[in-house]
Amino acid sequence: MRRAFIGILAMVCGLFTGQAARACGPEVVIQFIDSSPDLFIIENRSLEAWTLLSLEFRAEHSAGRVVFDTDFGGAGAAEPQQFEIVDGEVGLMRAPLVADGAEELTLHFANFEAGRKFIFTIDLDDRLPMSDMGQAYVTGEEIAGAEVTGLFTHPKIGDGKARGSFGTDGKAHLRGATCA
Repeated sequence: MRRAFIGILAMVCGLFTGQAARACGPEVVIQFIDSSPDLFIIENRSLEAWTLLSLEFRAEHSAGRVVFDTDFGGAGAAEPQQFEIVDGEVGLMRAPLVADGAEELTLHFANFEAGRKFIFTIDLDDRLPMSDMGQAYVTGEEIAGAEVTGLFTHPKIGDGKARGSFGTDGKAHLRGATCA
């Protein structure tokens, strides 16, 4: 009886202390840094062969009602900046044309493979009448809630989507659950 109890106890403990499940599926982290000009850093942190095909930013639900400021005299507060690549060979298919005051931005990639990083600049301003640091400076709290959707492909699985939204730390985490 005692031997059976110890065997069952060992089995149960093994269930709780066994190896952790490995992470899988697509994973992308996007970091926004308010600067002059503002920076977006996109990292494909997928542990498997997930290639990022496109990213769609939608700022309409952001806490600060943020918009892209791409032209003087428009919707933004100051120092407009058009989309410009800073770093990363990920096969951006074409630079997006972003209208002044736009709340959306879509990027299409040819080879944004796991382990790669892409950095671009564009000005982002908030539209809060009583913004803590002025409308030209966007904090993590103000970009929070902006949504991002990524479309991925995997050689064995096919296409998949991952969604995320920016937190108050200025980062958006996109994770999918499909494993190879």
